[in-house]
Amino acid sequence: TSEELRSNTEKELSQTQKKILELLSINEQFSAGELADQIGVSRRSIEFNIKTLKEKGFVIRHGSTKGGYWEVIK
Repeated sequence: TSEELRSNTEKELSQTQKKILELLSINEQFSAGELADQIGVSRRSIEFNIKTLKEKGFVIRHGSTKGGYWEVIK
């Protein structure tokens, strides 16, 4: 089922990716820089991990780069 697939995919997430999802659940308007500061990794690492999360269907970006927000798909 899709629920089992999602569960298996979640197991494949890195600690950084899990933390990104956790933080975006709290504040969907965090920027890559703010996430990097919160987690303690580089901005480039955040950008790479968000790209991966988008590809796996965990997050969707709504709106513009500066004025938009992230939706975490439960």
